[in-house]
Amino acid sequence: MRIVLLYVLPLALMVYALVDLVQDGDVERTQVPKPLWIAFVVVLPYFGPIAWLVVAKIARPARRSRFGPAHPPRPASPRRGGPVAPDDDPDFLRKLDEQARRNRRGDQDPPPSC
Repeated sequence: MRIVLLYVLPLALMVYALVDLVQDGDVERTQVPKPLWIAFVVVLPYFGPIAWLVVAKIARPARRSRFGPAHPPRPASPRRGGPVAPDDDPDFLRKLDEQARRNRRGDQDPPPSC
């Protein structure tokens, strides 16, 4: 158990903090350059990674999900309240239903004109 605490835990913490540090695009908000943070995380086994994770958590803007999209949500469709897909369109579904009934009775639709 001591081996885990002495070697594996600091290594795992360091790797996690380094991956988080490298993937973070806004390190400038912490007022410390990225290479200095990397050195800090690598040189100080416990304190460096924990310091980065705390500072990054405080400086990171509040988002719904850390791994979610970084861009804002899409604006609403100009057709508010209207069907989005053909299978949601009541007129389209009604036409399909009528066509299926005609096909069952043996009636054929006229060929579509161009």
